[in-house]
Amino acid sequence: MKVKVKVIGALRQSVRRPQTQWDLPGGSTIEQLMNLLEFPEKIRKGPIMMLVNAKFAEGNALLKDGDELTLLWPVGGG
Repeated sequence: MKVKVKVIGALRQSVRRPQTQWDLPGGSTIEQLMNLLEFPEKIRKGPIMMLVNAKFAEGNALLKDGDELTLLWPVGGG
């Protein structure tokens, strides 16, 4: 299955494999795709917002063919 990935903002500088489309086996999760992106461990332990097709998702969510995963850091204001 094909899944598109968008890494937004400063988080983009931390990804080692900024590929925008991935061929994954059926039944793959967001967490499995995150492993393929090769974020440094320090970044992976931080708060990363995950959206699938513009809806918030958890790391154990199953991906489907044609999904678009967006990853970004939460933004705070003050």
